[in-house]
Amino acid sequence: MAAVIILGVTLSAAGLLTSWLGFTCRDGKLPMNALVGIRIPSTMVDAETWTRSHQAAWRWIVTAGAGPVISGVALLVLGQDGIVWVMAGTVWLLVFIITASVVASHAARSMSSDA
Repeated sequence: MAAVIILGVTLSAAGLLTSWLGFTCRDGKLPMNALVGIRIPSTMVDAETWTRSHQAAWRWIVTAGAGPVISGVALLVLGQDGIVWVMAGTVWLLVFIITASVVASHAARSMSSDA
């Protein structure tokens, strides 16, 4: 039972952190760094491209964070019967992070074609 609680709390915390990161991107307050963000070649051209591409993708990042929060809470409520929610929350996170990466890449590439 302790493992279920730890996993539920960890999933929820990771989802909240991901959503917070999305709002940080929206506000343009996520500097280029070595740890977090959409770190693909098209977004890492320069600081302006990094910021603008993350601003374009922020909604998808926030939405990505909702999956682990929902699955973590479901796991805490349902116990081991909620393991399907863990899988669903993980897939949700991956789908929306990939979508955010595509959106950020498109935004970055449109900036380079505007120049």
